[in-house]
Amino acid sequence: MKTKFLLLLLLTILLQVNTSSFAREMKSARQIELRTKTPAQHRSIPITPAAFIEDALVTIDLLSTVPTATVVVKDAEGKVVYSSTEWNVDKINIDLTSEQKGKYTLEIQLPTEVFSGEFELEN
Repeated sequence: MKTKFLLLLLLTILLQVNTSSFAREMKSARQIELRTKTPAQHRSIPITPAAFIEDALVTIDLLSTVPTATVVVKDAEGKVVYSSTEWNVDKINIDLTSEQKGKYTLEIQLPTEVFSGEFELEN
């Protein structure tokens, strides 16, 4: 009986610590709202990637592995500050610490769709 109680207590403590540390980790991350730039396709459930900015790190979660993904980041003047094509990827991290404060545009090109969103860098 004592063993079961201790095991349950330990499990409860671990879950509380893990949950609060995850909440703390995501506190400063801001979501980048992505819009599709391609014509609507007839899908029962649209799949839109999730993008977040935390400090100068952009994280893109594609929700599943895609064969190719091209990511382009442009500054407010339209100048490309980052461009990369990744193969067989489901998550992409972009470090923009060398870039200046300001507004930027994120474009994600997938095999069948293109998404775009704006964010502000607050270094």
